[in-house]
Amino acid sequence: MQKLFINGNVYTVDKNKPRAEAFVVENNRFLAVGSTEEILKYKTKSTEVIDLQGVTVLPGLNDSHIHLMGVGRSLEQVNLASTTSREELVKKCIEFINNNQDLDWILGRGWNQAYFADRKMPSRHDLDKVCSYKPVYLRRACGHISVANTCALEMAGLMKGKIQQPNGGHIDLDENGVPTGILRENACGIVAHLIPKAGKEDYKRCIIKGANLAASLGLTSVQSNDLSSIHAMDTILQAYQEVQAEGSLPIRVNHQVLLGKPAEIDSYMEIKKNYNFPEHTVTYGPLKLMTDGSLGGRTALMHAPYSDDYTTSGMSTMSQEEINETFKRAHSYGLQLAAHAIGDLAIQKLLNAYKIILTESPVEDARPRIIHAQITNPHILEQMKQLAVVCDIQPIFVPTDMHFVEQRLGKARASQTYPWKTMREMGIVTAGGSDSPVEPCNPILGIAAAVTRQDINNMPENGWRPEEKLTPLEAIELFTKGSAYAEKAEKHKGEIKKGLLADFITLNKDIVTINSQDIKNTKVTATYVGGKQVY
Repeated sequence: MQKLFINGNVYTVDKNKPRAEAFVVENNRFLAVGSTEEILKYKTKSTEVIDLQGVTVLPGLNDSHIHLMGVGRSLEQVNLASTTSREELVKKCIEFINNNQDLDWILGRGWNQAYFADRKMPSRHDLDKVCSYKPVYLRRACGHISVANTCALEMAGLMKGKIQQPNGGHIDLDENGVPTGILRENACGIVAHLIPKAGKEDYKRCIIKGANLAASLGLTSVQSNDLSSIHAMDTILQAYQEVQAEGSLPIRVNHQVLLGKPAEIDSYMEIKKNYNFPEHTVTYGPLKLMTDGSLGGRTALMHAPYSDDYTTSGMSTMSQEEINETFKRAHSYGLQLAAHAIGDLAIQKLLNAYKIILTESPVEDARPRIIHAQITNPHILEQMKQLAVVCDIQPIFVPTDMHFVEQRLGKARASQTYPWKTMREMGIVTAGGSDSPVEPCNPILGIAAAVTRQDINNMPENGWRPEEKLTPLEAIELFTKGSAYAEKAEKHKGEIKKGLLADFITLNKDIVTINSQDIKNTKVTATYVGGKQVY
């Protein structure tokens, strides 16, 4: 059925026709874009006409790096994102237990000691106050550090004998050599693997919850890192296949696949052959590697030690040789290459690998990606440009990170962080994401952060590193055209343009012209995917 949408305030993100009033949708795509007068000429007796009454319209927003099932799962756990003390953390967990007494494990996520007055991480002793007879396991906001209670540590065998530190991870110990409860990077898995495994129905429930939340926030596409275990991959893909077939997946999903060994890539390539989806619904994207941790947890891998802790330069989760070998295998299958890298040394290791692989086996339009790319320098940026790297950035990190970046890195290194305007001016393509549930998956908050570079209290007054602010239209492009380019889908989405998929949203405010500090308060009023309203 043909639909005409008229009398809108349309930002198309099409450089040849940046503004419009109306458009035609037919067969899930935009048939025409123009003025209301021009579009009304397409009207027939069977045409449905929707009067937008002047509301602002944007292309559907696309999160270039998210954990969709994790978003859904977080809705069933203790939300610790707003806690301001260890005492409040304990209180929230106790309230959660009182309302969920049937649970065998108490799980939560979102705490950040940077918000605590004493800046101290919670310990097993704090969590023992929550519950001493059930395991309690709480992930930090970044997802790279966790804290467990004594019960969970005992179940993992960590409360007896001498502690063996795992490769690519660390178990924090007190002065007596006893675990404090804090687990970093790969050490998190020592406890996490004991959590009862989810089944297909659990996965389906989390996919649906995450996708519905995403749609309500204006996301029509997400690039999701849900596939990270060969052992669970069949079940997760079955869950996606059933959710899509049942009509319960309102948005488009592109899978980023987190694997760390060449043999796992071989297995993945066989598994994916069994799971096909209708065009433009669920698709397969890049291989993703994990090369370091987080800045907040001091596990991002740096060339030099942290300014507030000279005993560490972060944590490497893969050697240069392992990165090279794994990427080469993925490249041989024609997979796009991507990796998590925050610290300058982690980023440099990726650039080394990309140069080697694309020199030895060049392909047209490879678009290697660096997810996060937070701590850079001029030499790194120039290499990114030469290798045509796409950077998946998370503007929503800045309202939190700005408060400790200089403390962690010192003034000189801090001045080279989150350089979004510089990247744009150099021609480095950037795509917008949230890394949710690390941060909320609301892309409007990401756009606001890119424009203001302020925290929730509108500080600093002129923004943090204001020279790197984006304009509203540039920030919108991050979550539309930029993200579409990152997943090699710019011929199908990212703009309101003839021939592209009719994914678009309406807003209650014009985020291009309003006071920039008011962008974060803007609400999505409707979300359309393929011309069908899904929210």
